[in-house]
Amino acid sequence: MASASSEQQLCYGPEDPSLLFHQNEHISASLLANGTTNVLRVRRTESKVWALLIHENVMYWLDVWGFRGVVQCGRPMRMDNELITALIERWRPERHCFHLPVGEVTVTLQDVQSLWGLRAGGHVFTGRDYPVGFEDWPSKCRDLLGWIPDAETETKHGGLLMTSLIHQATMPLGDGLPEYAYIQRARINALILLGGLILPDTTGCKVPFMWLNALDDLEDVANISWGSAALAYMYHYLCEGL
Repeated sequence: MASASSEQQLCYGPEDPSLLFHQNEHISASLLANGTTNVLRVRRTESKVWALLIHENVMYWLDVWGFRGVVQCGRPMRMDNELITALIERWRPERHCFHLPVGEVTVTLQDVQSLWGLRAGGHVFTGRDYPVGFEDWPSKCRDLLGWIPDAETETKHGGLLMTSLIHQATMPLGDGLPEYAYIQRARINALILLGGLILPDTTGCKVPFMWLNALDDLEDVANISWGSAALAYMYHYLCEGL
């Protein structure tokens, strides 16, 4: 990628198009043609995540599953949409890295693990769009989450609504309850973290039902590589943003 100098105008296109062969469809092509691009708006649903009070018995399971680092990382600062747009303009899908004037850089598994404490090794996180072990999603939600979502509303949106999950997470949870009650609440909190922070979708309001399949087996959840899932998800939507 050509860089700026004191005597030259910033060039957004590649010096050698044989490697960066998607330039004609790249977002930076409009910079060459028009001198500007639209500022992208980042969809965020995690604002209420930090207001949730998590019982210590629930936090135990979130820790076992590898989510404690995300919970404790602290609420992020104001999102800089202009900076995000500038980074996407420098993202190259051919190499999955940012082409900056200082060179090529990218986000690594080590970065994800250091910032969020998400596990880098373990099983691959995959989704199956049917309720494994159950005849339908309502019955699976009843057993794994302890409540049955509004079938008409939730099904219409193709997944568990974030507002419904947050409402359930704010319900009082006292001491001395059976262990399964804390596990159910931990699953709800895990889905909120996945849908609001780690793997947010473009709707910004729902969590796919199929993610519930990953929370079936308590031991298996603890061995999922959430870090690689988050990184792959980020790479995917950086490419989509072009």
